Amino acid sequence: MKLINSLSILFVLIFAGCGKSDKERQAERLAQRLAEQEAYQKAYKIAVMPTMDCLPAYLLKDSLLYDSAKVDVRLCRFNAQMDCDTAMAGGSVQAAFTDLVRTERLKHKRKVLMHYLTDTNLDWQLIADHGSKLKKLSDLSDKIVAMTRYSATDLLTNLAVRKGKPKYQVFRVQINDVMVRLRMLQNHEIDAYWLAEPQAAKALQADNNVIFSSADAGVHLGVVAVMDKVRRQTEEAAFAEAYDKAVDQINKKGVKYYADLIKKYMKVDDATVRALPDIKYTKIGPPRRSDLLMVHNFLTSGK
Repeated sequence: MKLINSLSILFVLIFAGCGKSDKERQAERLAQRLAEQEAYQKAYKIAVMPTMDCLPAYLLKDSLLYDSAKVDVRLCRFNAQMDCDTAMAGGSVQAAFTDLVRTERLKHKRKVLMHYLTDTNLDWQLIADHGSKLKKLSDLSDKIVAMTRYSATDLLTNLAVRKGKPKYQVFRVQINDVMVRLRMLQNHEIDAYWLAEPQAAKALQADNNVIFSSADAGVHLGVVAVMDKVRRQTEEAAFAEAYDKAVDQINKKGVKYYADLIKKYMKVDDATVRALPDIKYTKIGPPRRSDLLMVHNFLTSGK
């Protein structure tokens, strides 16, 4: 028994002596961090929001629907489109889910070179706090609306005011973070808020009501924009192919099939997922000329 114990201790000492030093382990960790940083820099980075128009990107990433030998997709998650703009203009992402108003302004005002991979089904809804007594667009008179300046929600507010013809001014307050907007609605802070899905579905569970939407206006303003500064066509094509695969799967199985994915990336509960409408997605295709023309008219109207 003593011999066995002595041999055990000897083996432990031998293995301990063969182990790596603290300095060697630190060097390995540093090399690993540097390799990860290099891989991230080379990756195809896409700015996304916690909204349903981005579901194909979340699905293709989590399900690895792309050829990883051709493209290493990394999702950069933001809660405000202004942060997506900063990433796009600064070149820290190669593509972004955004809207035509923001991108056309970036192109013409800030001279950011980009093109459109596809339009998306981003739909904004103007949701009134049930305590505000807003039932129709004319009731917006002397009320406050949460939106983002120079965005789809700014253009849509114009359309809502034009259609509703409220007697007095409609006040616009810039709340860029969509999650903050939802919390403000839950706290009854102002009168009405522009929300996309799934935040809109969450809001409507609390007896708030929709008084206008981009679908009502007949406009399609969601897009995926790709930066042209250093165009990476092989990776762009691989991402586009994976995007179409994701669209096929979502349309076949329905959005609620992907409840876990929606809850993971959009921070909503099961009840909100169950309340989602039957959203259909379209494959890669350019924005409509009519939508581009409307955006150009908006941006050149002195706004």
